[in-house]
Amino acid sequence: MINLKSPAKLNLFLNIVNKRTDGYHDIETYFQLINLYDEISLEIIPGKNIKFLSNNYELNNGKNLCVQAAEILRRYVNKDSDLNSSIVLKKNIPIGGGLGGGSSNAAMVLLGLNDLWNCNLSKDKLNNLGAQLGSDVPLFINGFSAYGIGTGTTLIRHEVSKKIFLVIYPGIEVSSKYMYQNYKTKDPARHINIDNMDQNIGFNSFEDLLCSEHNKIKELLNMLRKYNNGSVSGSGSCVFSIFDDEKTAIEISKLIPKNYQTYIVHSLNTI
Repeated sequence: MINLKSPAKLNLFLNIVNKRTDGYHDIETYFQLINLYDEISLEIIPGKNIKFLSNNYELNNGKNLCVQAAEILRRYVNKDSDLNSSIVLKKNIPIGGGLGGGSSNAAMVLLGLNDLWNCNLSKDKLNNLGAQLGSDVPLFINGFSAYGIGTGTTLIRHEVSKKIFLVIYPGIEVSSKYMYQNYKTKDPARHINIDNMDQNIGFNSFEDLLCSEHNKIKELLNMLRKYNNGSVSGSGSCVFSIFDDEKTAIEISKLIPKNYQTYIVHSLNTI
């Protein structure tokens, strides 16, 4: 049996550059890993099926990214599909919150089963398989915070100073696919790179669309900006505020209405 911790991420900024001819979008972002984790257990079992169980009943349908990751790896290394595993997922990261939980889970399953099944695939090969499941998956396979470009799969390792984050989940599950489909590309003149990223922390191309469709997100951003700073992670719905010390983050968290899930987390350079 293998037990794995599956971390979340924040996008310290997210700039959508343009829509590509293949239907995807080119972006510029910084992926910040954080110490908010799902927990995954993998174990070889007899039979011909990948068995999956989660404490989140929404996921127990055989279609989640953990199962897809196991199946894509099994097909790649063994056409006869005699490699099998049980996957048990304890879900702590909010679903549809822009924290990359599903992508992280898929990455950890690929990494874990690569060891458990003795596949001996390189990280480059696992990245190629993971990218078929989602653009954020290679981030978690590589295991380091990074500046991302292209569809988000081209990663440049870059460390920023350690920070504390107050993360708030407004109870809204946002579809990344929906957000990208409905985003209207604006002036492409803005570019955020490693040299100017400090001046662009907190920018998110999706913010206007999210706030127009979800008043709770707008209210939370205004609240955070009243006390400190406020940003959206990924395509939403989670918002976050950045602090230099945990004490201040705790004080601000007490001002957030109790009907919202709040997390105080630390930045991670590597996992």
